[in-house]
Amino acid sequence: MTTTNSECSQLPPNETISPEISGESAGKRLLWLATLGPLLLASIAYAMPSKPLPPLSVTKSRPALLFATYMYHHGDEAIELEPTLESEFRFRNEGTEPVRIISVERSCGCMVPRYPKEVAPGETASLQVPLQTINQTPGPHEYTLTVHYEDPQPRQTTLTIKAVFPEKMVVVQPKALYLSQKSEKSFPLPTVSISDYRDTPLKVNEVFSSATFISAGISRGASAEIIQTSFTDSETPHASTTNIAGEVAGSIPAGRHHALIAAATNDPDFPYVVVPMVVNGPAYPQGQAPIVSPSQLRFVASDHPNAQRKARVQIIVPAAWEFTHATAWPDQLSVEYKETDGANDAEKMLLVDVELTELPAAKITDGIVQLYANGGRNLITTKVTFLWP
Repeated sequence: MTTTNSECSQLPPNETISPEISGESAGKRLLWLATLGPLLLASIAYAMPSKPLPPLSVTKSRPALLFATYMYHHGDEAIELEPTLESEFRFRNEGTEPVRIISVERSCGCMVPRYPKEVAPGETASLQVPLQTINQTPGPHEYTLTVHYEDPQPRQTTLTIKAVFPEKMVVVQPKALYLSQKSEKSFPLPTVSISDYRDTPLKVNEVFSSATFISAGISRGASAEIIQTSFTDSETPHASTTNIAGEVAGSIPAGRHHALIAAATNDPDFPYVVVPMVVNGPAYPQGQAPIVSPSQLRFVASDHPNAQRKARVQIIVPAAWEFTHATAWPDQLSVEYKETDGANDAEKMLLVDVELTELPAAKITDGIVQLYANGGRNLITTKVTFLWP
């Protein structure tokens, strides 16, 4: 007789298994298989050789600019009133390629951010944001800046500034004027109100306009005091208010013009209250509109030897234009120009050199350059922004 190692072969040849014993034993074996079967399969699969896995790869690159903070919060209490509120966002280029900052989109024109155009790998830089407080209303405010840059992929990052402005402050309404004058009839200038809620309010001594076609002055018939509506408590502060009125003349020069209304005061912290304006005049005849580059200038209001205080503007105009003179405000802006040949006989180029010879009055942020041609019938204006360190 042949024997094996199987347990079944150990049974006597004539012995049978009863149905009860057979069913119970089969059930236990099925339960055993159901419990240990998956473990056995897993062990077999683990022991079997497998193909090498592909290397991990990053499918989405990370932005290169890393900011130390994405929100600059000046606190829950009201800030100390100054002509400008300063905020700074420091950042580092964490990438391996230079980062080029394309633009910074602002939620409010009261912010004039300063930033480098390019940041090298590993370099640390900052985005400085001076904010004009004189054009704000009391209470909590939130502002956003969207930084558009390339690393070299197009990216954007949103930054936030929060601040609470005091109840007693200087408020200008409206903050800016956008007008259109395409007729021969004059019309009244919208009223501009300068309200000072502080315990010792400023006094407006003089008002003037940078544009010859806009007149402006103190409105003598205005109420001397108004109630501030930004707060509703029983001790709502009152303001000393000066209203500015004026007129926009008819038949103004063609094109779009920047202008300023400036109110000179007796307050050394706010020597001038400036309201910027944009006035759209009649359209130029076909093909005669000047081409101005750049359309705006920025100067650093600093005595530092490396401060940018000179700039050149190139203007392409019809060859028949005759320029008579140039003016600028404030007086610390110097303007010189000369004519050169254009690309063809129908046009010529004007080279305008503008320099900030001295620092303007404290914290002035707006200026203007004006060039007059053809007896004043044509006017070219360039807006100037002063960046204070």
